[in-house]
Amino acid sequence: MDPLVVAYNDSGDESLLVRAEGLARGLLAEDPSRVDVLAALSTVLMLRGRASDPARLDAAVAVATKATALTSPDDPWWPYVNAQLASVVGFRFEHRREVSDLSVARRHADVAVAAVGESDPIRTDVLIRCVNVYRLSFERFGRLADIDTAVRLSREVHRSTDPDHALTARQLLALCLVMRFARTGGRRDLDEAIAHCRDGLAAMPERHVDRAALNGVLVIALVQRWVSADGDDADLHEAVRVSRRVVEDLPAVGAVRAQLLATHGALLVVHGLSSNSSRHLDEAIRSTREAVDSPTADPQRAGHLVNLAHSLLVRARMSSDPAGVSDAVETGMTALAGFSPGHPDRARALNVLGMALRTRYLIAHDPADLDAAVGMWRSAAASRAGAVEIRMTAARTWARTAAEAGDAELALEAYVAAVELLPLLAWRGLDRAVQEKRLTTVTGLAGDAAAWAVAAGQPERAVELLEQGRQVLWSQALQTRSDLSELAAVAPVLADELDRTRRELDGAEAAQLVELPAHPGWELGRDLLTSALGGPHRAETEDAGHRRRLAERWEQLVAEARRRPGFAGFLRPPSFADLQPATAGGAAVLVNTSRWRSDAIIVTADGVRAVPLPWLSHDTAQQRAVAFLKAQRAAEEGGGPAERVALRQTLVTLQRWLWDTVGEPVCAALDDVLGSAPDRRHRVWWCPTGPLTMLPLHAAGRFGASAPLAAKRRISVAARCVSSYTPSLTALLRARAASASPGPPRAFAVGLGVLPGQAPLPAVSDELRAVSSHVPGLRVLTGRSATVEGVLTALGQHGWAHFACHGDQDFERPSAAALRLVDGRLSVLDLAGRLAARSRSAGGADLAYLSACRTAAGGRDLPDEAIHLTAALQMAGFRHVIGSQWAVSDRVAAQVADDVYAGLRAGERLDADTAAVALDRAVDRVRRAHPDRPELWAALIHTGP
Repeated sequence: MDPLVVAYNDSGDESLLVRAEGLARGLLAEDPSRVDVLAALSTVLMLRGRASDPARLDAAVAVATKATALTSPDDPWWPYVNAQLASVVGFRFEHRREVSDLSVARRHADVAVAAVGESDPIRTDVLIRCVNVYRLSFERFGRLADIDTAVRLSREVHRSTDPDHALTARQLLALCLVMRFARTGGRRDLDEAIAHCRDGLAAMPERHVDRAALNGVLVIALVQRWVSADGDDADLHEAVRVSRRVVEDLPAVGAVRAQLLATHGALLVVHGLSSNSSRHLDEAIRSTREAVDSPTADPQRAGHLVNLAHSLLVRARMSSDPAGVSDAVETGMTALAGFSPGHPDRARALNVLGMALRTRYLIAHDPADLDAAVGMWRSAAASRAGAVEIRMTAARTWARTAAEAGDAELALEAYVAAVELLPLLAWRGLDRAVQEKRLTTVTGLAGDAAAWAVAAGQPERAVELLEQGRQVLWSQALQTRSDLSELAAVAPVLADELDRTRRELDGAEAAQLVELPAHPGWELGRDLLTSALGGPHRAETEDAGHRRRLAERWEQLVAEARRRPGFAGFLRPPSFADLQPATAGGAAVLVNTSRWRSDAIIVTADGVRAVPLPWLSHDTAQQRAVAFLKAQRAAEEGGGPAERVALRQTLVTLQRWLWDTVGEPVCAALDDVLGSAPDRRHRVWWCPTGPLTMLPLHAAGRFGASAPLAAKRRISVAARCVSSYTPSLTALLRARAASASPGPPRAFAVGLGVLPGQAPLPAVSDELRAVSSHVPGLRVLTGRSATVEGVLTALGQHGWAHFACHGDQDFERPSAAALRLVDGRLSVLDLAGRLAARSRSAGGADLAYLSACRTAAGGRDLPDEAIHLTAALQMAGFRHVIGSQWAVSDRVAAQVADDVYAGLRAGERLDADTAAVALDRAVDRVRRAHPDRPELWAALIHTGP
């Protein structure tokens, strides 16, 4: 039988399978209990089911189940029969997408892998059958451990000398590597996958049954490498050539031909956009039409029609052809009619049709088309069964269209829909790198939403949207709002079912992420490629009814949770009334900039006021931030006197611009809201958005060469306010609610003045002596004791922490920000991961003082996420944190630390709640001595109540 199966794989001749099935049944007629023959027969039936008769899949599962039932756990065949059953049930899942099949397959694969020994002669046969099950489990549920297991097992099989499995193992390994790349972004996985595909194709017979599948994997890998390499056209051109060859080699009628034609058409659309070639678009349309007309297109025909509508729209836009736009609208209407209300691909159809209708409106100016387009986008954004990327695209297109029309109410509705999708876009089951990558595609969304809330006369709503649309990753890292831990404490069964349902709803999307550059028009190809490049290894759609039932079940479970006492706000974002108490004793100033407008939203215990900032341009703020970061880097990376002078000049100019555009109008409004007096200084918590998060709002002013004169004239924020920062009002509220530690502080300090490869910090020893003089019983970690693990342990045991060492910030990868210790780096994620539990339970973490460089500087591409060390320590439970926005002079840092701790003393004790005032006074001393050198005194900031 095995030679017949091998011959079938090489030739695709199904008559060989018929002969193999007859031979197996003949042997079983003589001895029905032959486990080896039953296993072989199940393979033959599975292959026949794939080739022509899906009904045989049930027979394959039944035969494999019988073989397992006839085998005991101590039988040498036990691992093999479990692996065989896992394989055939997994294949049936691929065909029918019934999750129960995948659960059965995974269970038997686990049994098989655990039971087979390292030297067992059937080990390779067992592993090759289980690889695909783990791959499918990753595809469906998004667990990274599953794809790691699939890669490990396929590598082992590939390294074996078994020629019967060499090609299959290579194909599976290539596919698993591509899928892992889509999740983690590891470029080496992609390069290795392409090499395996090419080697496998070179060794594979021309008519091999799996040749098209391996070519399909190669196409996906090449496209993803083209994207990740920022547009190396050689990979794209090769992908097109391979895809074209696959389509040409397939028979006119075949089970996978329609899907491969659709994939080829999607790829040609991208190629046409890349090369601005109508010729490629014409070929794309022909290919997609053939997919639509294929006798085997059902049940994917509606999806192919969406692709066709998209292709027609792209070509019509490129050629300015009104008739082509109408064709796209009509084709999109036909496609939409082919989807049931809960179908997961219906959102994509709605989105494409909305774009086509809007394009027709721009040509013919028929308001009915624009109204219809809005209706399509509204429905797509609300489609719980649809892919979150499609839903977000629809919501943002709807919002942009309404905003450009100046319709504030409609724009606000659309932006609210988009903001509500952010937790799903950065779903917590994804790798952190993928979460950050997804959020960079929607940078500024919360600011845009808030701008239109203000325009609509709803400043309270603007505050809520800024709170909901920023700090998404911190919210998830600390397991607030979207976490189930509190519910699990009182209703563990309900919490577990919610978590399981959420994983099923979103897990499949986690592993199938295809990103394309965000150039104008690329969105037309992105969704096409994302959907089409699932085949041939994956069906284009899943069971729509199953997804719909999951979504309905999720809503029922959430409603049930909200009916429980104390859980009325479960999974709801905070309201303005919830947030307002954070501003007791002063005002929070949310400085929001967007492409539409800029405002300062002042929140006090008495209410909220939006202050328009007409001279604050978002583009100018972005340019100022970029220039400031560039000057910082030049001065810090071995820069000489010229670079230091350039930084000073940049900062002085920046201070004046910030005062004119933000500081002066905000201070005037604060005088009106909080009351004014000649010597009164307001207590303010700055909460900037977008590029303003990288700028020193607290240092805005016109200081010149005379700090006393500037203070007398009150032409600076420092003269009018005692400033702190907060990443969000929720963070400020949490810090206020945390209890202070009773009695004298348990404090420790880290001091590292000398580290290999780092500039020496000669004032560290002086700084530690100064801190020790103010903090009784200070524990000092220096030299070999200042290790990552030692510091993490100390943080968990002490309520006060002081760091005098080097800090790093990576503006491209903010999560990599870290403190440099003797044995490595203590990163943002280390702090958040190890200390989040403490923040929920222990309390008593009063003050963390980061006398290190760039500990309060966030990422360039994710400014609203506040991914830096200062925020990490506050989110981890420290009520007050002092950090720096850029590199600080060693001597100045030591002097300020001495003055701050002296200012914290209240009689015989230290009071962390005076940290903001103590830092303000300490910095003022330096400012008075060097008013024209803001680089010395403006970097240090306080975060907390």
